[in-house]
Amino acid sequence: MLTEVIESNDNTLELKLRDEDISVMLIIQHELLSKKDIDFAGVILKHPLIRDYIMRIVTKKEDPAVALKEASANASKYLEELGASIKTQLRS
Repeated sequence: MLTEVIESNDNTLELKLRDEDISVMLIIQHELLSKKDIDFAGVILKHPLIRDYIMRIVTKKEDPAVALKEASANASKYLEELGASIKTQLRS
């Protein structure tokens, strides 16, 4: 995955992401939006042939980079739990 910071300030973070599946970003977006301190979290596809995306995060108080890190960790934990659950069901 290639990542480039487009905008970064006290309450806004905008990233350009390339060569990643949008599903990962949508899971992180979902985690961000579950927090009350997030005003906006969105992902858009800029170019379908090169899988070029923009992710924008706007917070009320929290540093958006910290919010992104926490949301990514939560998403990773969720996916690990999901994987473990699926393995358990397949063994049955």
